[in-house]
Amino acid sequence: MQQDPLRSGQQPRKSTLREEDLTAHWVVLFFCAGILLGGVVLSPPHTVSPYLHIGHIPIPDTCSFKNLTGLPCPGCGLTRSIVAGMHGDFRASLMYHRLGLLTLAYVCLQFLCRLIAIVVQPLRERTFGSGKILNRGIIVLAVLYVLNWGYTLFL
Repeated sequence: MQQDPLRSGQQPRKSTLREEDLTAHWVVLFFCAGILLGGVVLSPPHTVSPYLHIGHIPIPDTCSFKNLTGLPCPGCGLTRSIVAGMHGDFRASLMYHRLGLLTLAYVCLQFLCRLIAIVVQPLRERTFGSGKILNRGIIVLAVLYVLNWGYTLFL
């Protein structure tokens, strides 16, 4: 049976920043991996069907905001844009959503940064700073989404 460190006069073990941040790295890594895997597994829309496909099974649009209001949401077309970008069709990607390729680049950078932080321990401290910069980048992306949405609504 272990003794309580406070009762025995010992200092409680403090976890280092690296151990605490490792969980955050895993969460972001899995989230980004899911996006990238979805971009590979899904097939881009065909000229015959405007829907994404898994094999030959079409996946209909599921935007609740658009279904309720008739207006596109800030992310409408983003999934199709990322899928088209993952399959190398950059022109179609930009047509589906203006920020799709930028979002895809951001997800790829996050994935690489987190993977390096988890796998290469000597580089963990360096990637911690890069991860913070990338985390702030999501604010820039959010502002760009709102501006893009406003532009789309006014067109």
